[in-house]
Amino acid sequence: MATKRQRSLPSRTVVVLEPEDRKSLQQRAEQDNISASEVLRRSLRAYTTNSAQQDEEHLRALIGEMNAALDAALASTRDARVEIRRNLDLIEQRQQTRQQAETAA
Repeated sequence: MATKRQRSLPSRTVVVLEPEDRKSLQQRAEQDNISASEVLRRSLRAYTTNSAQQDEEHLRALIGEMNAALDAALASTRDARVEIRRNLDLIEQRQQTRQQAETAA
């Protein structure tokens, strides 16, 4: 008796992992109380489902953060330049005052 919808059967796949990856896989499986195969299946689904859209969203957020950081850095640089100019002017004034005092003496 055939069912209305044929369900595909799972197939075995051999995956070669580095020892540290195998250890990480086992730890994750134990942590989530699922099989290593289920960790791999979930990882594959998460990787393929909307990954392009998620990547674009993450990139947009990063660009926004970078632009904000750049704006702050530019403002800080402008403030530093103003402060440096003030200090240079003060130094010049003191040097002129000292030279005038030496000349008068």
